Amino acid sequence: MKGCGGEIAGLPCCTVIHGDCEDYLEKFAPGCVDLIVTDSPYGMNLKMQRKESRRIHGDDQFPVETIKQLIKLPRLASYFFCRWDNLWDHGDLPKPKSVIVWAKESGGGPGDTHHEHSRAYEVALFYPRLPEHKFICRPNDIISVPRTGNYLHTTQKPVELMRQVLEWYDFKTVLDPYAGSGSTLLAARQLKKHFLGFEIDQSNHAEAVHLIERPLVEEKSALSPDTQPRFFLDQM
Repeated sequence: MKGCGGEIAGLPCCTVIHGDCEDYLEKFAPGCVDLIVTDSPYGMNLKMQRKESRRIHGDDQFPVETIKQLIKLPRLASYFFCRWDNLWDHGDLPKPKSVIVWAKESGGGPGDTHHEHSRAYEVALFYPRLPEHKFICRPNDIISVPRTGNYLHTTQKPVELMRQVLEWYDFKTVLDPYAGSGSTLLAARQLKKHFLGFEIDQSNHAEAVHLIERPLVEEKSALSPDTQPRFFLDQM
């Protein structure tokens, strides 16, 4: 990817790097990015039914030690998507300030279909960085966004979900250390913000690059002067 020509921590801005974020953490000084919004491995060793679905690299454990380093980096805040199990099985991870609930508005995911409730939500651990942290307007801790079909990634997050999180802040840069298919990065691009992502899986990295580099089309609708235009992927 060409990127925007700028840099974040000496790395090309507005790109997704094929590599393990842990190999680059020492390059990042505290405050060098405004936000971290990411969908880290859940530690599920998830096996999907569909043949085209790939196993998630590093999904043998929730990356507690890496998250402990990452929460020190952003100027404003960090969000780590996970599932409810991680609230108990997290080692010595610091207690989050809030737990954000993503309500999927449709059927839940895999699990024990005979002895547990259908999993129709996921959560995100929220760590504000004080004293710099500030919302544009205090948001609710529940986000209702329909789930995707997971066609690009085994646990793909909707771009609209990540966009709603980003819209809580006045920011310039966002880091996604577990970029997957690129939902957070595309949301940042739609908002005309700078971003940097890492993805260790070669196939997922290729999907993310393809998604981010596709042309955006501005939504054709009546907008007030104070409303920011919304952009979507060109379907061609």
